[in-house]
This record gives sequence, C-alpha cells and structure tokens, in this order.
Amino acid sequence: MSKESKFCECCGAKTVKYKHSFSEALAVGLYKLYEFGNISINLKHLGLTRNQWDNFQKLRYWGLVKQAYRPDGTRLNGEWIVTQEGIDFIERGTSIQKSVWTYRGKTVDFDGDTCFFLDVHEPSYKKRLEYWDEAEAKI
Repeated sequence: MSKESKFCECCGAKTVKYKHSFSEALAVGLYKLYEFGNISINLKHLGLTRNQWDNFQKLRYWGLVKQAYRPDGTRLNGEWIVTQEGIDFIERGTSIQKSVWTYRGKTVDFDGDTCFFLDVHEPSYKKRLEYWDEAEAKI
C-alpha cells in the first residue's frame, strides 16, 4: 500500500481516518438520552431532529454513549444508554477533547482543545431541582 493511497492495494478497502468534532447537535442528543436516566432507550423516543438522529452514533467515539445489549449478548436495535463518562461530562463538568479521529468506525485518536458540556449546550429550561428550590408554600 502506498503512502498516498486511500485504498488498500491488496483488497481495495478504504484506508483513511475521519475527523469528527463535538457539536451542539451531539450535545442535545446526549442530553435527551441522559434525561431518561440510566436505562436504554430507542432513539425514536427522543424526539431528535434529522441531524441529531443521523449523527447520534458519533457520541460513542468519545465514550459518552453505548449501544444496549440483551443479556444473551445480542444488540437491541436502535437502543442506546449513557455511559458513566457521558454522565460525568454532563453532571460533573468533566471535559472531552473537541475532535476525535476514527478509522473504520473505531476511535483512534483525539485532537484539539478540550470542551465542556455547557460550552456547546445550555439547557433553556429548568430542571426539577431548580423548580424545587424556587417553590414557595401557598398559604
């Protein structure tokens, strides 16, 4: 295989890696899954836009989500779950690198500056605890 070639000379398979950047669309998709808690959910129940749906699987490149499996090891089609890394990214403010490189669907390298969840996603609505903190007794 030559250094310049994008295809293997022996089998013709692509030999390129791709760069993906974390975006607001990915952050929204992650947050919608996170809102369901620590259970697997089919993407069709998240109300994702077409862009969010099409790119959702990229969240696995950062280890933020994983596909759900049955106890026998077979995959639950379309079902995903937030990983502990995804929970930490949202709740604890841990950072991830802005870009990831993949080769044949597997993460091979990270690149660029780090980013935090709130850098790319700021919920415009209150969470349950915020409502509780602002609640006043009716007399």
